[in-house]
Amino acid sequence: MEKRDKLDLFADTKSLELWAEDMVPAEAIDCTRCELYKHGGRIIWGEGNPQAAIVVLLDNPGARENKLGEPFVCGSRKTLYDAVSKVGLDENDIYLTFVLRCRPRRKYDKDLSRSTCIKFLHNHLLNKKPKIIFCLGNISAQWYLNNPAVTIKELRGKIHSHENILTAFSYHPLAVRRRPVLLQLFIQDWNLVADFYRTQLDDFSSKQ
Repeated sequence: MEKRDKLDLFADTKSLELWAEDMVPAEAIDCTRCELYKHGGRIIWGEGNPQAAIVVLLDNPGARENKLGEPFVCGSRKTLYDAVSKVGLDENDIYLTFVLRCRPRRKYDKDLSRSTCIKFLHNHLLNKKPKIIFCLGNISAQWYLNNPAVTIKELRGKIHSHENILTAFSYHPLAVRRRPVLLQLFIQDWNLVADFYRTQLDDFSSKQ
């Protein structure tokens, strides 16, 4: 049987190319809606294909540049990119976005910032109408479902429907890097989404 859960989590990332970055909309370019604008980072709106049927949701973006300002694939992105490639998808199939569009650099009011920024996600879903939302990590799952009690452990492994959008869940790429024992489950969940996207999406949607 083919092994579909083998990734080198710690291989060199220099040969990897960043996915295309989505432009920040005009109404958010100089956003001061929450305190994160004071942290000195920049807005990262999304990556990949904004029209994609699959939206992957993370808690916040990692850096896309190193300290010299050069393009940089962080470890979490590498793990995500590798999983996408492993299950036969690519950046044209995926739109990666975030609960927070700025990377926090110090202590902040998490609930206020997340409740402010999550509205941008709601607008994206309303306007683009993706077919599947794939939440990675407890934070993205809790804020997408508006339920602080849910966990990835209880949600992962099957396709759900939330507000008429098919939804799947798995561990955060950083958690997978810190606990490699999660890698097999992470790849299983990516295979679930990829297989569903290719073969069952239309049939499942028609039954809802």
